[in-house]
Amino acid sequence: MTPYHPLFALVVFLIAFLTAYLINLKYQLKPAPNRYETLDGLRGLLAISVFIHHTSVWYGYLQTDNWAEPNSYLFNQLGQSSVALFFMISSFLFISKLLNFKGAEYPWKSFFIGRFFRIVPLYILSFVSVVLIVGVLSEWSLRVAVFDFLKNIIRWSGLGILGQPNLNGIENTATINSFVNWSLLYEWLLYFSLPLISIFILKAKPKIYYLIWSILFFVFAWQYRNLELQHLFSLIGGAIAAIIFKYNASKINFNQSFISFSIIGALIMVIQFPNSGNLVSKLFLIFAFILISLGNDLFGFLKNNTLKLMGEISYSTYLLHGILIFLAIHFGYGVAATQSLSTTAYCGMMMALTPVLMVVSFLTYLFIEKPFIERSKKFRGKLVETTSQKMEERNE
Repeated sequence: MTPYHPLFALVVFLIAFLTAYLINLKYQLKPAPNRYETLDGLRGLLAISVFIHHTSVWYGYLQTDNWAEPNSYLFNQLGQSSVALFFMISSFLFISKLLNFKGAEYPWKSFFIGRFFRIVPLYILSFVSVVLIVGVLSEWSLRVAVFDFLKNIIRWSGLGILGQPNLNGIENTATINSFVNWSLLYEWLLYFSLPLISIFILKAKPKIYYLIWSILFFVFAWQYRNLELQHLFSLIGGAIAAIIFKYNASKINFNQSFISFSIIGALIMVIQFPNSGNLVSKLFLIFAFILISLGNDLFGFLKNNTLKLMGEISYSTYLLHGILIFLAIHFGYGVAATQSLSTTAYCGMMMALTPVLMVVSFLTYLFIEKPFIERSKKFRGKLVETTSQKMEERNE
């Protein structure tokens, strides 16, 4: 077995699934049912797929000292197409909220507070972990100028917006978390673009300062962060799915066998391309996502409770899996020892890491993500009450 063999990917997924199943037996963590439950299951599949992708990238990196796409269309698409689908999910959900909003004025302040509470707490854990690992690797000695060190620390603390430069002279610092922070830039771009998008959807237009923030963020990202059109196409694909769901989903039952086979066929076509940047590959992916977002559950697979649990903890899985791989290789087994492993032994090492990843993801969700989500709901609820009282006072 090699880190590029489909059987390896299947075994890792089954180990992750079994671990999540056992966790759910004990804790009975059941995500709240919603009309987008197929997307909850999809998230769980995507997060573990990114982990599988990075295990193959790490194998190549250990052999060549070059962080590059794996020498397998399947394993490269497991990472790239999974992130593209994450973008589509985010776009679908938030564009749908705008399309379905029926209030007088969209609660933009509450929205941004909610996004802050959702993204930042776990990011802080990831950021602090990277800094601590850098400290250990550099033996707690400052190896660069103080200004350069502080500047790059600030960039790393920028929630994925400001990049992932090398820290304290440690080459390829971002390999510590498998470079995953880059995708958060596009999440924030989506969030800050929503006030502009809402102009074409909502009757009540957002206040001017929200529009200014939107424009400034887009200009900054375009000018200084080299936005890639392929990721913008993913966000557009999610928005198209939201529009179709809003205006056509009730007319057709999309949860039929021939549609499920169509999705599987589209996904098979995706892995005929080397990466998700190919326009034809992207169109197949968008086609598959639209059908899933319209309610197709792939013969019930995406509605499985264990898979939905994996979706619930997917942010932790995504943000922390790279750090766990790095720890296992550098401080667990050792770089030189890992390099000397046979392909089968390396696969076994990554399989053994899989349940650790699922348990850690569950714990960080339970003790970091979920508490802050609950705090966010309470805080935003109070904010809405305060806003309503002020409006009532104005009307008196």
